[in-house]
Amino acid sequence: MFSLPLFKQSVKSNWVMWTAITAVMSALCAQFSMLEMTQSLLFVIFYGMMTTILPGIYVLVTANKLIASQVDRGSMAYVLSTPIKRSTVTFTQAVFLVGSVAAMFGIQMLLHMGLNAAKPIALSTAMGGGPKFADVTGELTGQMILQVNLSAMVVCIALGAVCFMFSGVFNSTKYSIGLSGTFIGVNILANMLAMFGNLGVSGLDKFKYLTLCSFYDYESVLNSENDWIIKMIYPAAIAFLALTIGSAVFKKKDLPL
Repeated sequence: MFSLPLFKQSVKSNWVMWTAITAVMSALCAQFSMLEMTQSLLFVIFYGMMTTILPGIYVLVTANKLIASQVDRGSMAYVLSTPIKRSTVTFTQAVFLVGSVAAMFGIQMLLHMGLNAAKPIALSTAMGGGPKFADVTGELTGQMILQVNLSAMVVCIALGAVCFMFSGVFNSTKYSIGLSGTFIGVNILANMLAMFGNLGVSGLDKFKYLTLCSFYDYESVLNSENDWIIKMIYPAAIAFLALTIGSAVFKKKDLPL
């Protein structure tokens, strides 16, 4: 069901991009959380946008490389010429995709928790300091950082799972990455527009209905509410369904081997 050699090959093929994205996320997190001039943008810019944009780029490229790109290049023929089932291929690649996203968020989260423990940020500052949060008191806690990153991670896994589905359905990279790119682009753009709507730009808040990122609710976490837990159910279900569909189609379709 799981192929360690294939998993190692996936790590070898994708570690450079994973390392680069993780390093950029961690560096931005450190900047926004430690510098006084950027602390007010920690949740507006970093957690509001960067934690979906950067992982979105990663899952777009990686999901395509895990299946569709290998079929397109012909290297999948070599993989399947060994005693390995297609179901093992999809399960192993799905584990890598989900695990790598989880590791990415885990490293950035631990860094932020350490920095915040050394220099806690007032919640009113971290949330932008606007009139909407004028009455918010207290400081950002490690538990809040954990919950925010968990919520963002599940949404990004769902984005990656849909890209994985396209990678499993199509034999040609141009279709897989084309549809995946459109999907990621629409979700990220709609999320950015909705974010400006939340900041007071009239009408743009409606764009939240066009993106999976709307299930990522850091305001619920910072307000000590439990809505974020319920909202996580939907992207988790979407991720499971997309991974299942992509795996099932890849298992049964004809391949240009």
